[in-house]
Amino acid sequence: YGGRVSLTIAFIVVIIQEALGVALGAYSGFFGGWPDTIISRIVEFLLSIPTLPILLITSSILIKTGAQLPVPAFVTNGLARFFDSTPQDANKVLVLCLILVILGWTGAARLMRGMALTLRGQDFVESLRAMGASNTRIIFRHIIPNGIAPILVNASLGLAGIVIFESALSFLGVGVQEPTPSWGNMLAAAQSYMFQAPWLPLVPGIPLVLVTVAFNFVGDGLRDALDPRLKR
Repeated sequence: YGGRVSLTIAFIVVIIQEALGVALGAYSGFFGGWPDTIISRIVEFLLSIPTLPILLITSSILIKTGAQLPVPAFVTNGLARFFDSTPQDANKVLVLCLILVILGWTGAARLMRGMALTLRGQDFVESLRAMGASNTRIIFRHIIPNGIAPILVNASLGLAGIVIFESALSFLGVGVQEPTPSWGNMLAAAQSYMFQAPWLPLVPGIPLVLVTVAFNFVGDGLRDALDPRLKR
């Protein structure tokens, strides 16, 4: 049950933040000018903020105060059934996902901006313009697909990071709240039984380590498979 919650949060956050970062990065790199300047300054500002303290502060404020996201009822009810929790607890999970998305989209944006800057000057882009293709079509049908390889690697590595961040926040009491289980709050609960059952932290701890290592291996494999310089 804890793994179901932790992994669902990781996949939701990574999918949304990578999609947001790819869209903004492609727009920034393709058009340049003042849109590029504004988006780049926002990215630099967010990257200058220490992530963990901000996560602790914002999670503590929003989750402890019972803030609710205005999402459709079928979304929270579906997550509540999946997590075997109440809709209010499922909404708190969505609040945590939103915080992680806001602070985590910058990596994908920087990668895609660099790819868009490289690709926008290629001959095929000029050919598409000559054929009358719109900027939106060029970005979403050609720039993003041709620059998606590093994004896939970043996403697979980001899954491991989100699992760790979520577990750390839940362990400190500002992430997923009981009675909804996650690997983080299971580790926190195990502290009370260290002398009676010293093996108890291994129950969430071993899957946490294995999943994190597995995601890192997947990221390394994707990087090797998608790097044209490594192909014979």
